[in-house]
Amino acid sequence: MKNKFGVIRVISTFIILIIIGILIEAVLKLFNEPTAVWIHIKEKLLLGYTMNTIMLVSLSMLFSGMIGTVMAYFITCFDFYGRKVLSTLLYFPLAIPPYIGAYVYMDMFQKGGIIANIFKTTIPIQSLWMAVFVFTLFLFPYVYIGVRGYLSNNMAGYIENARLLRKNEVEIFLKVILPISKYAIFSGMVFVGLEVLGDFGVVQYLGVQTFATAIFKSWINFKDFDSAIRLSGSMVLVILFLLVIKYKLLNKKQSSATTTKTRALQRRKVSKFSQTSMAVAGFSVLLLSLGLPIYQLVLWALMSYSRVRYINVFHMLRNTLFISIGISLIIVVLAIIISSYTRVSSKTIKLVYGKLSILPYAIPGSVMAMMFIVFFWKLDDILMLSIGTTILMLLTAYVIRYLGIAYENLDNGYKKVGLKYHEASRTLGEGYYGTLLKVDIPILKPFIFSAFSLVFLDLIKELPLTLILRPFNFSTLSTQVYQYASDEMLEESAVPSIIIIALSMIFVYGLVRKKRSK
Repeated sequence: MKNKFGVIRVISTFIILIIIGILIEAVLKLFNEPTAVWIHIKEKLLLGYTMNTIMLVSLSMLFSGMIGTVMAYFITCFDFYGRKVLSTLLYFPLAIPPYIGAYVYMDMFQKGGIIANIFKTTIPIQSLWMAVFVFTLFLFPYVYIGVRGYLSNNMAGYIENARLLRKNEVEIFLKVILPISKYAIFSGMVFVGLEVLGDFGVVQYLGVQTFATAIFKSWINFKDFDSAIRLSGSMVLVILFLLVIKYKLLNKKQSSATTTKTRALQRRKVSKFSQTSMAVAGFSVLLLSLGLPIYQLVLWALMSYSRVRYINVFHMLRNTLFISIGISLIIVVLAIIISSYTRVSSKTIKLVYGKLSILPYAIPGSVMAMMFIVFFWKLDDILMLSIGTTILMLLTAYVIRYLGIAYENLDNGYKKVGLKYHEASRTLGEGYYGTLLKVDIPILKPFIFSAFSLVFLDLIKELPLTLILRPFNFSTLSTQVYQYASDEMLEESAVPSIIIIALSMIFVYGLVRKKRSK
């Protein structure tokens, strides 16, 4: 059989070798002689960067975990006013990039802002806590999605048995749900932590000194590439630690809370007071994470529509759609190729290729940008070309960084489908590629759509990779929003921000529909 898929083996191996080359070239740079800038950072600033990063990540994970878990508990276990609306709308904060949320809320808390006007005074909030507030509001759905799915599929027997034993809902939540679903909760929290580590827009705008801002300053402000690489290396160690925790939690999550049969959990009717309390809590979270930001953006758009250069917005929209749609299609095709190869390969190849495909996505965009610069500089020296200054480097970086999202979705799809249809087709005389096109891909359509949508959502909001690697005079909607915010032109940033959010919401809604139909 191996000779039948030589082409996909070559393509898969080529992609993996590129990833290995990028990682090795970056690691080798760590052994260069340290510069004066790095010595200064190490002696004076590194401890501060480390403490700020740890606090930001830990607090964001904690509060996102709390809100996501409580919302999932309410939606899954109880009937109350507005539950159906909330169950869908709680996915939608994922459509708002945290950096746009930071621009909106920073203005709201300042003099003349909505929240400041409500309290009749300016509300001073330390930058670190504002960043935690923003990340919590727009990243808690990662925890909500995972915990809600886990409660729906695995907890019916435990909850119903606890109710038969006359346990009240607080006891059930604290003594049954939290202990058994802790791996699902922590897994979502780790994903939030990785997103926070990878952020640049929020911490840069709010002035929080973390590894992400330090890497950007070292490269852009101080022109010290070695220091940026060393900071990136330190950051990768933290990320690898979180990844190990994530995969251990996922393994435990899959093996825990298994019952002889899976059945739907019967939602419980509670008193009117409890229903009202749950509805108020849910819609309050939704107001802060969706309602107020969109209201403020629409208000800014109405105030600035006459000053917006719509021809520039059109060009940026074209660039954004070209990247988001075109690169998403390329990534999905490559993910199909790699996952199709690894499913019929040895366990070692599947493990190595799978983990290496996913690893770049876990590495923050600013760090990956540094790695790609090193790699393409080396390619320029070998090939005697100047591809490191073209859009080719940016597009390659997009493909390598976001390949892991699509691969993971398709690999999960192949695991659920199994090999029985594939083997039946081969037994009936169909070739490997014919089976792939006529059997495997049609069966995988829901997973292909999910993979495309998730990649699209990340690409349309992507900021640090584009800021660092883009060629001269190339802008996307996200970079333009960043530029407007940096120039304190928040009102002008509203139109491109609304376009980003609207496009993202379309795909979030599509994912919710697919999830429900499944």
